[in-house]
Amino acid sequence: MDRYDTDVRNGVLFLESTDGWLEIGRLDDICELVGGETYTLEYDERQRQVDWLDTDEEGKLSFDVRETLTEMDFNDEFVGNIEPVDADETDEDGYPLRASVFADMMTNIWDSKGDL
Repeated sequence: MDRYDTDVRNGVLFLESTDGWLEIGRLDDICELVGGETYTLEYDERQRQVDWLDTDEEGKLSFDVRETLTEMDFNDEFVGNIEPVDADETDEDGYPLRASVFADMMTNIWDSKGDL
């Protein structure tokens, strides 16, 4: 399975695809769309039992959105869902639609804790 990298150029997030680099949107916009610079997941008592999970005492795990996004890579399916979104269209709040769809997909993935 192919994996596609991310790149940040002048504060804009790009996603690699089979046809080159897709402009996703400004990282500032994406951070606003996901709710801030930091994203927090909550795990219940049972979920916290795994050794690799490093939550605080309340079962929360927080991470830096910018750092996480710039270090991620994505599969064909993810890229295939982002690629056809019109880069010039905006959502109802004025954000680039591709950035908005990307942010929605990321929060769904994060909130499901990777279990799609």
